[in-house]
Amino acid sequence: MNGPVTRTDNRIEVVGPLGDFHRFLSQVHTAIEKKGYEEIILDLRQCTSAFQNSMLSLCAQVMAYRKGGIDFSLIPPDEKRLSNLFQNTGWAHYLDPGQFDPPAFRGHARIPATQYESPKEQQLAVNAIVKVILGAIPDLQRSDFAAFEWSVNEITDNVLVHAYSPIGGLVQVSTDRKSEKQVAFVVADAGVGIPKTLREGHPELTSDASALDRVIREGVTRDKKIGQGNGLFGSYEICSQCNGYFAIHSGHARLEFDARRGLSVSDERTPYNGTLVIATIDFSQPKLLENALRFEGRKYTPVDFIETEYEEYNGDHIRFMLSKESASFGSRVAGRPIRTKLFNLLRMGGNERIYIDCSDVALMSSSFADEAFGKLFLEAGPVSFMQKFEFVNVAGTVRQLIDKAIAQRMSAGVVD
Repeated sequence: MNGPVTRTDNRIEVVGPLGDFHRFLSQVHTAIEKKGYEEIILDLRQCTSAFQNSMLSLCAQVMAYRKGGIDFSLIPPDEKRLSNLFQNTGWAHYLDPGQFDPPAFRGHARIPATQYESPKEQQLAVNAIVKVILGAIPDLQRSDFAAFEWSVNEITDNVLVHAYSPIGGLVQVSTDRKSEKQVAFVVADAGVGIPKTLREGHPELTSDASALDRVIREGVTRDKKIGQGNGLFGSYEICSQCNGYFAIHSGHARLEFDARRGLSVSDERTPYNGTLVIATIDFSQPKLLENALRFEGRKYTPVDFIETEYEEYNGDHIRFMLSKESASFGSRVAGRPIRTKLFNLLRMGGNERIYIDCSDVALMSSSFADEAFGKLFLEAGPVSFMQKFEFVNVAGTVRQLIDKAIAQRMSAGVVD
């Protein structure tokens, strides 16, 4: 569903759902390029819903225009829940940074829109994303987790290598509220677009649609000296094999895959000046993605976050620095992703022992201790818990709370 998008002079207004970003951006383009306005008002008071696919593309284009000297002001939705969403996701800040601060919200199952303009910022963004997913998706298989991390890393890196985007890239990640096993990530830029860059090495691609059709094929890139051309191909394979969703908007074309309708490539009347990639990955079927990454007929196993972040150099144990894994140790809500991470590490780590290092954790609530460690004890089972986990550098009061939480769960015998 799409609400009406109208323009009165330099004011662009949405009434109802903000669905098709092409219509919105078309009005922005007309106001600036054809009418010559240098100050644009984005009036979203009567907007009733908005989603990260459309909003991230809109943010990227507005940021690029602003860098070129165009001023934007945002009137946020009147509906309080939607207005909060705009601020918590960072959309309000990127549309109107003078009025709205960067998002302070740090949920346990999503990452707000994050801008990156350098390899260092890109790596920090990817690390933050995979750490959240490790604590949000239960029963993750390591091969599935590694495939997800590889895809996010490749798609975000493509922006820096190929896009020539004046604002770098934006990435946002969310989990599906209806299915705890689905993760969606969106990457947007305001660069020259896939069709233009791909034609540098493939001048035979005369239409934008043919360029998008070619870009998801194995080994297709504008220059083999720069990259192997497997990022979009591998990401498409991951999404299609798990019956997820995958889409690319760039130039005058759109590529889209979903499990019901399959793959389609179509012309787009209103162009997107940059590239928008949308990927939804479903982890419901364990190890389904184990063979998704195959290049030149050979299975590819990427180095993953578990190896680089948790496994010690000698490879015989994992160190879990509790102080780095949570900003709070005072609530049950904060304890749940800790339990999920540790249980996932238990499943992924083989025979490695997991040291839960409590350095710099001076205080902890009983509810946090119960949610994180009492329930973990029951989920893992007494034997596995004692064999696999060891608490180190624990303050006396904190140890008492953890011991009490485990003892009470042993007595109750249920994970509620």
